[in-house]
Amino acid sequence: MDAGRLTRVAAALFAELGIDGVLTARELPDGLGVSVWPAGVRGAGTILVGCDESVLFVASATSPDAGLAAFRQGRRTPVERFRRGRGGGAVPDAR
Repeated sequence: MDAGRLTRVAAALFAELGIDGVLTARELPDGLGVSVWPAGVRGAGTILVGCDESVLFVASATSPDAGLAAFRQGRRTPVERFRRGRGGGAVPDAR
């Protein structure tokens, strides 16, 4: 797993949401990918990125365990949902 590459995927998606700055990344259990969130930004959510670069946006109100469970079950957020002004919204939702 290339954690740096996966973190860059999340960084690009956060940038689409207008969230720039320092990101914190942690590897997910079992080599599933990485969990990435903005350091010091409350309410920005977390992006889980799988080794295949598929992603799940997890709202900050969702527990990390619930987000990981949804990711393991195959729930993903279409990357188009991150693109403001191009069919996306202010906060992406999972599909």
